[in-house]
Amino acid sequence: MERILIQMDNYLIKTLAYNKQARILFVENTDLIRAVCNHDQMNKLLKTALGKTVSVASMLTGILKGTQRISLKVKASNHNYKIFADVDSMGNVRGYISDELLNAPSDYLNNLSIEQLIGARGCIQVTTDIGMNNVFTGITDMPYGNIVDDMSHYFKQSEQTPSWFSVHIVFNEKNEIVLSRGVMAQLLPGAPVRLIHRIRNVISDHQSYLIDPENSKTFKELPYSIFEDIYTVGIEPVRLFCGCSKEILYPMLYALDKEELANAYENNSLLEIVCNVCGKKHTFDSSDIASLI
Repeated sequence: MERILIQMDNYLIKTLAYNKQARILFVENTDLIRAVCNHDQMNKLLKTALGKTVSVASMLTGILKGTQRISLKVKASNHNYKIFADVDSMGNVRGYISDELLNAPSDYLNNLSIEQLIGARGCIQVTTDIGMNNVFTGITDMPYGNIVDDMSHYFKQSEQTPSWFSVHIVFNEKNEIVLSRGVMAQLLPGAPVRLIHRIRNVISDHQSYLIDPENSKTFKELPYSIFEDIYTVGIEPVRLFCGCSKEILYPMLYALDKEELANAYENNSLLEIVCNVCGKKHTFDSSDIASLI
């Protein structure tokens, strides 16, 4: 099966701070988020919602080991509107939105905030595969409706682990993504709960490091710039990974009208399916179509 692995200059800085009582993860994933959101039908709202979900997933790779994986599903009050992200311990990340949300009327979406899109009955589902057929799923509500704070809420409610996420996505005047960075803080066993608030305040006081596109060098030095008791455990890549292939997308041809398939076959036309995850185009010729009619 064909696999797509897109290499990018994106990375996750893994640190321990406050006498090893907390792990703090810093991610630079601008290229990754720009690629994930590279779809003609995505407006600024959808790019922001998908970008935030995938950015959170990018940071969760820092808490995984071995062959572990985490899958996120953000479900809006309209349960046909979903946002997905998957990540493994090697920093391979992917994300996409449901066809119903992708194809929602632009006039409707253009007038919404993320909070309005999620609505009062949104929920987050987190599925963790720790290997050896051990899979755990947790579901929580979304009291904040902004995805990022709702992930902090999820870890507090479902995992009983004080955590805090911060994601910054910057657009230019053309609604193109020019920067995406994030921070995740999580307390380790025995740490006082008040420590998570202290970390949040420190990060909040240094927002300029996170939102300045010209600060790439400074961002790598950010942990040492704002925290005294901190050391780096490692710096690892995060990258867009997609396992799409012509074979996997083949069943989508069944959704086409029989007459449309027959016409394509008789006219020796090509049919094209674009992967929602990586944007790669897969082409099907008359010999591929023949078995369907």
